[in-house]
Amino acid sequence: MIPIDPTAIPALPAAAVTASVFAAAILRGLTGFGFAIAAVPLLSLFLSPVVVVPLVICLQLFGNLFEIRTSLRACHWPSLVALTAGALIGAPAGLLALSVMAPDAARLLIAAATLVAVLLLTKGFTFARPPGMRLTVPVGIVAGAFNGLAAMPGPPVIAYYLSLPVSRTVMRASLNVFFLANASIAVVSALSLKLIDWNIAGYTLLALPLMFAGQQLGLRFFHLGSDRTHRLIAIACLSAIAIGAAIRGLSGMLAN
Repeated sequence: MIPIDPTAIPALPAAAVTASVFAAAILRGLTGFGFAIAAVPLLSLFLSPVVVVPLVICLQLFGNLFEIRTSLRACHWPSLVALTAGALIGAPAGLLALSVMAPDAARLLIAAATLVAVLLLTKGFTFARPPGMRLTVPVGIVAGAFNGLAAMPGPPVIAYYLSLPVSRTVMRASLNVFFLANASIAVVSALSLKLIDWNIAGYTLLALPLMFAGQQLGLRFFHLGSDRTHRLIAIACLSAIAIGAAIRGLSGMLAN
């Protein structure tokens, strides 16, 4: 395991970690995604990035397991199979592109593509019926490429499900299964790179109870809402992803 220098980690009250995770977990429970969007910037206020990234990876794995049995029954399997097949093709392509493209330029590309999707969704774009393999596999390829470029497979898949004529329950379940597969791969990769040590395990165990509580609370709000409300919240989260990626990309390019 790679030892983490204690001096690199700011003094942290346990309440700061659990409160940050709890807030991000509410968003995850409400929308079915978005945990990392909220958790990474919040935890970065208290923890070193070398701790935050593997910690969020571990928490996302457990968060996706939280309701996996229900998700496996409710998800839209035809689209998931096609998306996963596409993602397996796109990920190597994204990694290859990353070898010749600066990470900050990749973030700006992802931000631009996500903003285009947001504009289409806000104008009410939807499919009359679930599209076939010819369209769904390319969406998966883009998601895989985004994952290879910047570890951000979510935007294409979220936009895709928002455009389908399916209920928010089916959308949520499908996203949960898709992200569980990605989280599992990420945890295996982090372990192989020795990025997860006893400090990460300790923070994960500390935060898990509040994560599950936050997701349960968010899930209650989800059941109280409507398809329209869920769609608006999801589009707002997509907008936040795009803006965050653009800011990070621009700040990195300007710093250089």
